[in-house]
Amino acid sequence: MNTVKPTDYIEWAVDSLCLDVREIKKLASMSIEQALNPFEIEQLFDAAMRAIQWGVPMKEECVSYYMKSLHSKLLLPNQNAILIVKELYDCAVANDLFEEQRNWQEVSDAIADFEYGGNVQGMSVERLYEMIIHCARKLWHTKISSVTSQQFIGQKITDVETGVHFTILFEKGALTIECPWRIRNADAILLGETDVNANQREWKSVKELLAGKTIEDVQLLEQCQLLIVQCGDCFLDVFHASSFFDGWTLSDDADFYLFSMHGGSIA
Repeated sequence: MNTVKPTDYIEWAVDSLCLDVREIKKLASMSIEQALNPFEIEQLFDAAMRAIQWGVPMKEECVSYYMKSLHSKLLLPNQNAILIVKELYDCAVANDLFEEQRNWQEVSDAIADFEYGGNVQGMSVERLYEMIIHCARKLWHTKISSVTSQQFIGQKITDVETGVHFTILFEKGALTIECPWRIRNADAILLGETDVNANQREWKSVKELLAGKTIEDVQLLEQCQLLIVQCGDCFLDVFHASSFFDGWTLSDDADFYLFSMHGGSIA
């Protein structure tokens, strides 16, 4: 599992077709069903990287992409699930990714007990596979992005603009929203995009709910493309819902700029 295969380059190209680059399209068009020439595929990959002006990724980025790729294979039943979990855990250990180690520790221990520890828990292989897929799905949908937005915490919302776009102004920054959203408290949804689309007068309620509130927390769920901004006792959920249109932009008065692009990727 430690070797990059020609099919890995092709899968990357397929995932990157949204960039609309000829060299990427050419690489993505290669059939993974046929015998592939590794040298030719690497040349196509190099050409694609030059076309989009990307340099060689850092080791940390490669490890992150590799582990994400492995993790995604566990979201559906997979006959190699045990091997994949072992590789995930070993990769986390080898790269000092302590949080990832903790995430997979229980499943890794269960596998070790099943294979080498006499199966003290009496785990069946079917139950072990269920445990793996349950853990994988939970971690996937709740993974918090490593991008930090600490500079916004403690700022007050100074105004809410609803002209061309829904824009929330902070003391030193702004959040512009061009995708579905909702405002909720701990118990229920208070207001959402559907409500204001049905009744434009509800924008007044949006301002009343948000203006003057202090930003308590900002979280970005990495795999779900869900941005959660806690404003006082309210939560603003912003979720990208388009493969073609952009979603939202979070920026400060300095050089911080977080942008949800079409398809949900974050830049």
